[in-house]
Amino acid sequence: MSRTGLASLEFCEGALQEEHVALTPGRNFGVHTAETHVRLSCAASTDELREGIARLGKFLATFE
Repeated sequence: MSRTGLASLEFCEGALQEEHVALTPGRNFGVHTAETHVRLSCAASTDELREGIARLGKFLATFE
């Protein structure tokens, strides 16, 4: 588990439900640190990426 206390799939589900940010659990890319890492796509416009990062930051702030 990560500092949030969530496994990667739980973290992705929370980010999607709470802030509408889609991430992929690390386990979709192999087993090394699969439960503590997530991935995101940068295949979007700069404005969309800024908005997504801001939303992700808001979600992360709930774990402080």
